[in-house]
Amino acid sequence: MEAHKQHTGHAQPSQPGHAMSDHGAGNGNQYGKLAVMGVLSFISMYVLMYSMVDRFANIIPNVNQFYMAGLMTMPMIIIEVLVMSAMYMDKWRNALVIAVSAVALVGFFLLIRQQGFVGDKEFAKSMIPHHAAAILMAKEAKLTDPELQKLQQDIITAQEKEIKQMKDKLAELDK
Repeated sequence: MEAHKQHTGHAQPSQPGHAMSDHGAGNGNQYGKLAVMGVLSFISMYVLMYSMVDRFANIIPNVNQFYMAGLMTMPMIIIEVLVMSAMYMDKWRNALVIAVSAVALVGFFLLIRQQGFVGDKEFAKSMIPHHAAAILMAKEAKLTDPELQKLQQDIITAQEKEIKQMKDKLAELDK
């Protein structure tokens, strides 16, 4: 059995008469599934970040949401390969996946921290959902402190005003 493991790169079934599942077969298909999982996770994270927005009209796709979805997806891929190592038995591929994911993670981190490719339009498009999240939190918080309640109302008023300004500016920039 040990000779088979060294020759093929994967272990024999643990019990005689039981075929190894595709789960740990070592045939490379699991890496395709990992890629699909990464893409689906990226899409899910991109969409779910808008759950903090106060209303549908304030959901504006933007590059910062893209960066954040990538920033969250890359560690998930690295963790998947490390924790589920029995599924991903090709050490060279594992190292490649981890290295590419780590480089992408650093890239997404730097892009969001330095606001790469964020000009006037992307800034406004990014700030609308950000402000809408502040509105949602302020509207839904059940506050009892009078000073915080005043601040809560001020936040709602200011953020709504700024969202309108940004939407007006976007319309102007689109002309």
